[in-house]
Amino acid sequence: MTETKESVFETLSKIDVSDHVEQKMGLSYLSWAWAWQTVKDIYPDTPNPTPTKYQEMLITKAGYKLTERKVPYLTTPTGTIVEMTVTIKGVDYTQQLYVMDNKNKSVVNPTQAQINKTAQRCIVKALAMAGLGLNLYAGEDLPMGDISEQDKKKAEQKRKQSEQKARLQTVLGEYRELLPKVAEVYETTTGEIEEQVKQTAESEIKNFDKMPAINRGERMNNILKNMLNQQGATEQGDLLAEV
Repeated sequence: MTETKESVFETLSKIDVSDHVEQKMGLSYLSWAWAWQTVKDIYPDTPNPTPTKYQEMLITKAGYKLTERKVPYLTTPTGTIVEMTVTIKGVDYTQQLYVMDNKNKSVVNPTQAQINKTAQRCIVKALAMAGLGLNLYAGEDLPMGDISEQDKKKAEQKRKQSEQKARLQTVLGEYRELLPKVAEVYETTTGEIEEQVKQTAESEIKNFDKMPAINRGERMNNILKNMLNQQGATEQGDLLAEV
């Protein structure tokens, strides 16, 4: 029987990268050193990332001047771009990234330090195309690379919605568990208990039916718990009276 091996994407996309995300200048970045080390540990034959070379353009008082030299960045009138390629198992993953200053604005005439940092971040972006941390770009966790503040807000909103959905499921599960218990203790039907609980909640809280589902569920669960506690106290008092 032939064993089916996982693809590069299947392998890398399963790795949890959330503990290796760093915050800088209002953006979130995945540590390039950790990302590269992780890929090399799994695929040791992976060659070093390759930058795309462009004809050097110098900014002069008269405008722009092309030289004969090839450099690992592309200068344009609107900014500077770096392109990196990572080759894993014979497949190329190429991504571009523009050079930013400390205000996250594009840089036309960057320093070598700025270019080097952008190249490192561009490697991470290329690795994301191979599967490592790609879920972060989808907003399922923290953003990565050059994700904007607006994208971060969307990701945070999605995270909160996911948490609220899970919380609601927990509340509903607790309600479904409590309801038959209370009905059994009071020797009645679940329908009658539900009606009693709803009437109690509406008498205590104005506009109860307009509250968020989670809040309504939590309040109804508390009423059910109180009913169980009251019945338990009554039964205990009856036993003491008999003694």
